[in-house]
Amino acid sequence: MSLNFSKEQRALLINQFEILKHLDPSSTEEYDNKIEILYNGYSYFYEDIVGDINEDLSGAVSRKVLDILSLYRALYFGYENLTEEEQEQIEERDVIFRGFDGNEEIPYYKFAQFAVTKAGLYGEIKELIQEGKVEMNSHANRLRYYNDLLSRWEPLREELNGENLNLEQIKHVLNK
Repeated sequence: MSLNFSKEQRALLINQFEILKHLDPSSTEEYDNKIEILYNGYSYFYEDIVGDINEDLSGAVSRKVLDILSLYRALYFGYENLTEEEQEQIEERDVIFRGFDGNEEIPYYKFAQFAVTKAGLYGEIKELIQEGKVEMNSHANRLRYYNDLLSRWEPLREELNGENLNLEQIKHVLNK
């Protein structure tokens, strides 16, 4: 990643480091080095100043993660509302979100982790994490599988109109 700062951005950062020098006198030399880098425009060292900042996450990745989490919300609540006899026809683990691969699906994994554990979305998934039923890092690629589920879920989503999935609909989405 190559960082470029305008003169105005550099001036603001210099000001921030000047303030930090006064708040944290034990790190004055570190702040002075950063100020010198910024003042002289030594862009080679800009990453040392701001650290490793991730690129912006695409809206498509965010939307896909939220669609998948919503799918699993529908599957889970549908399953929870089945009779015991109906529940015996489906494995509970099949209706519980299985995470994303933390090595291969990193943007999806990180966004899902944030959405569930920090942003407060999908509280039922957070509860399942706390119960040990959900692991956010699947340790295996899941996107292809999730895309298959979504392709069967999307047509149903519109006709549900807020109702829970029934047994046949759950089986259809899971392709069982």
